[in-house]
Amino acid sequence: MVLRDSVRLGFDIGSELWLHRRPFLLYLKPTPRCDCRCLTCNRWQERNTEPELSTGEIRLLLAKFRRAGCAVLTLWGGEPTLRRDLGDILAAAKELGFRTSICTNGGSLASKAEFFVPDLDVLLCSLDGLGSVHDEVRGVPGLFDRVLAGIDQARRVHPGCDIKIWTSVHKRNVDQLQQMASLAKELDVGIEFFPLSPISGYNDELLLSDAERAAAFAEVRRLRRNNWPVRNPDRALSIMEQGGPMACNFGRISIHVDHRGKVNSCEDAEGRPFFAWGSWEGLDLDQLFKSQEFRDVADQLRNCNHCRLPCAVELAGNLPLALAGMFARTLD
Repeated sequence: MVLRDSVRLGFDIGSELWLHRRPFLLYLKPTPRCDCRCLTCNRWQERNTEPELSTGEIRLLLAKFRRAGCAVLTLWGGEPTLRRDLGDILAAAKELGFRTSICTNGGSLASKAEFFVPDLDVLLCSLDGLGSVHDEVRGVPGLFDRVLAGIDQARRVHPGCDIKIWTSVHKRNVDQLQQMASLAKELDVGIEFFPLSPISGYNDELLLSDAERAAAFAEVRRLRRNNWPVRNPDRALSIMEQGGPMACNFGRISIHVDHRGKVNSCEDAEGRPFFAWGSWEGLDLDQLFKSQEFRDVADQLRNCNHCRLPCAVELAGNLPLALAGMFARTLD
């Protein structure tokens, strides 16, 4: 990101948080559909019969949330690349001035990159191990090689896009941390590690013990200190290593919208919203964000501690300090 854009983004975020007291992060789930069969996540088992928002509805939604102060858009799911209009959605977001990012399993990235990557600032690709480990965890043979091909194609299409590997750490890949960092270095991309979020009765056998988690993230911190391309800030890795409670700011700084247009304040690992606010069309966002109820929910979510996703952990605790670190990383 060029200096001018970084300064503008920093100004937008600061004014929304401290002048207007509104969220600056918009998380949009354009589809709940997923083409993986992961052992780590059970969202692919959902049977959704309600229609997804149309392209036109998403354009109007993005404009409404941009006017309400949201400056950063992340698309996730489900698998957002299953939307045929993904390129149109991201182009609309860039026209509105959003900084854009997407979380993807990367399975169709090689064939679709030219249609949407040009309008991306950040591309997050999930890789949960090397070769067959990743394919077995994701339940899709050949997926690992397709992700690598997709990352290569994305770099060709948009060399300025910030590409990062996202690796959830669990029992199947905990012995591959340095190899994963080495892969990121070979691909000339960043990598962020995080502990697998628990889904009771589904992924229990993959969860690390407290001792295993502490050792794993001590190793990740060592890799970072030795100049491997680990993008997690050290303060975030410390939280992951220690495993204690963190003061989450996501209830204050983010707002979430699902494929039906339902607005909520974050959700658990199974996709269940913590606090639902209603449909995007009927909400007065300025009134919502200024309400005491919204602030009370944000205070309650400070103690959620359900996940250790990088986006949440990096902005936990002392918010001005965390934002300063985030701003500095956009200048790299």
